[in-house]
Amino acid sequence: MDPKLLRTFLAVRRHGSFTEAAREEFLTQPAVSRRIRQLEAELGVRLFEQLGKSLHLTDAGRVLASEAERLLGSIERSAEAVRAVRSVEHGSLRVGASSTPGFYLLPRIMGGFHRRYPGVELGYAVENSLGIEERILRNELDLGFVGAHLAHEDLRLEPVLEDEVVCFAPPSHPLARRPRIDPKELRGALWVVREKGSATRRLVESWLGKRGVRIERAIELGCPEAVKALVAAGVGISAISVHGLPGRSRLRLVRLKVSGMRLRRPIYLVRHADKHVSPVMEAFLKHALPALAATAGGGS
Repeated sequence: MDPKLLRTFLAVRRHGSFTEAAREEFLTQPAVSRRIRQLEAELGVRLFEQLGKSLHLTDAGRVLASEAERLLGSIERSAEAVRAVRSVEHGSLRVGASSTPGFYLLPRIMGGFHRRYPGVELGYAVENSLGIEERILRNELDLGFVGAHLAHEDLRLEPVLEDEVVCFAPPSHPLARRPRIDPKELRGALWVVREKGSATRRLVESWLGKRGVRIERAIELGCPEAVKALVAAGVGISAISVHGLPGRSRLRLVRLKVSGMRLRRPIYLVRHADKHVSPVMEAFLKHALPALAATAGGGS
């Protein structure tokens, strides 16, 4: 049943006149008459009866009027819900991030977006880069921010800022007092490292390997904050994004001055190639990308 026919029918019912209904609907009177006849033909009943100069609903017309009001109201509410999503008043967004953007860059951005669009339902996940890749491929996340160049052909990556990974230790560590450290002096050190799949770990191991240094003694942890806490307690050395070493941290950590170490890497925005960019996603990217671009450094 065509909603246009129902709207015209209700306009005739309200005014009791084909002429007034035509004015409301911006139609000619014959066009209104044709719509009412079409509706009556579809339903097989008379909807109006003429009593003298007055137009009245039949019993069938009264039943239709009640149902038509409910139906058209439901259609309008559905349209309002869609418009609300379009205007980013409602909807949902699932964001994932590898550890550096997830712990040190995105929380503030997520908070700002939530304050601006409180009706959007947010999901947030922090895993290593490999885990974020897999969740995007399974459509469990809409967007991701990672520190590794993911290889899957169904993913699209866009660099959004540059990060730097640095080595660090507690002030009490012998290497912390050295003005310059040869990479070979890191051989044999006890490392506190992230789990396999971490972009930071891969970057550091690759850089050391090219200089003939392997991480032979290591404690493996899945959380960068746990890594920092263990190093601060005097257990070994590690590597982390410069964003993980804030100047006023409660943990006392110092950057190691390793000769030739310039471990810079992009942080990527990643999404599935076939993923439709919803209005909520578009609004989030307009909010997040300028903030990330203004940030010096960053990674995972």
